[in-house]
Amino acid sequence: MLPAILIASAALGLRVGLFAADVPLPGFTFGFVLMGMVTLLAFLSGALLLREEPNAPMPSIFRVALRDTAVFALLCSAGLYLFNQHLNSAEFAAHVNGIVQASVAQGVPEAEARSKAEAFFTPGSQAFLAFVGLLALGAVNALFFAIVQHKVLRRLR
Repeated sequence: MLPAILIASAALGLRVGLFAADVPLPGFTFGFVLMGMVTLLAFLSGALLLREEPNAPMPSIFRVALRDTAVFALLCSAGLYLFNQHLNSAEFAAHVNGIVQASVAQGVPEAEARSKAEAFFTPGSQAFLAFVGLLALGAVNALFFAIVQHKVLRRLR
């Protein structure tokens, strides 16, 4: 579980550092960083288990990787919620205004467009989507790397 905590801390530190340095992250850019980190964590968790127990069965490798990626997803989503709620709240207002302008240009009444955009695009909903996405990707990566580490990498050691 320690690798998950360390990698989640590094991810959140990177996000806060980029914000403090005024580096813009357009669109889903940071999402790709998180996806890479959860993939690295799934592999690293299994590799660390195999270092401790060279004959660990595949379900154990999967369990450790899934646990670590779930902890990572939980910590990152909680950290992103706090970040977006307290540090980066102006971005949400700007994004909602952009969505409203695009909707009004398509003929949707402004009040309706604003209520829908403000209901969906909140720090809580974005944190929940990040949690679900990272958890799903972590589960797929944990299964993939458990199979690869059990069938292939163990033989190369």
